[in-house]
Amino acid sequence: MGTKVYNKTPQETLRLINNIPFFESFTKAERQEFAELSNELIEYSDKMAIVEEGQTDMAVFILLKGEAIVTRNDLPKVIINTLTSGALFGEVSFLTQTPRTTNIFAKSDAKVLKLDQKVFEKISPATREKLKDKFITVLVNRMSEMNTALVRLKVEMEAISHVARDYHDEFDKILKSGKTMKEVFSGMNETIAGLIR
Repeated sequence: MGTKVYNKTPQETLRLINNIPFFESFTKAERQEFAELSNELIEYSDKMAIVEEGQTDMAVFILLKGEAIVTRNDLPKVIINTLTSGALFGEVSFLTQTPRTTNIFAKSDAKVLKLDQKVFEKISPATREKLKDKFITVLVNRMSEMNTALVRLKVEMEAISHVARDYHDEFDKILKSGKTMKEVFSGMNETIAGLIR
């Protein structure tokens, strides 16, 4: 669990907020509203969990300083994504009221603004609506990135499939030639790497 920052003044929090692209479209007064939430600023040290898969706390987070990594329990050593200053996360669970589907760990010392339902009630309706619009923009951008990644993956898989078909007959010839499996797979890896660059 992170440590709430009680010694930050709203001006210090505002300086962090002003350096984050996420807040560019907010007016000075709206940014000041977020700065007044400095008691919602939480510090995490390196490798500390900010969000854990399965948690049901309903909050959205904005990474104001530092970096964080995204993982899943079923593949704990695989880094799904690296988040940098300005990243928004936790919005899906917040909006759908469902448990967290990933873990978020601080990659370095990180400062995070935590926005839960109580915080949403403190900010003005206009700022709240603008924030929800930002959530939608972030979600649409993520969907677009996922679409692009899926298309790229499909193209790569098709390329590998074509190579496998092309190599089928060749594979029989190679095996009959007496080459070692290491030599065979080394050649295949080079071909596949060339196709998906």
